[in-house]
Amino acid sequence: MINSVMSEGLRGMQNSQREMLKSADEIAKANVREDPATQSVDQRPAPTNEPLSAVTRPVESDSGGDIVEPLIELRRQEQVFDASAKLISVADDALGSLIDVKS
Repeated sequence: MINSVMSEGLRGMQNSQREMLKSADEIAKANVREDPATQSVDQRPAPTNEPLSAVTRPVESDSGGDIVEPLIELRRQEQVFDASAKLISVADDALGSLIDVKS
């Protein structure tokens, strides 16, 4: 039983790591321009003392890719990874306690 709990924890860590790599790849790709030679530098106006307007569109990187969802997914998978590691730790402690009782 404890062995299967440890296996599930390990499987959760591996799946989470795979998803974190996917999210990191999406974030990295969102910040790469397709053809830097054809891209022009944005000329932004000088700052003013006027209040900023509300955000009406998703946050995009310089190349136009949406990075909000991969960032959220990266954070979510970090929490899944930590929970799976805790599961393994608890199973290890339980196994240690069972061994101590039997001795």
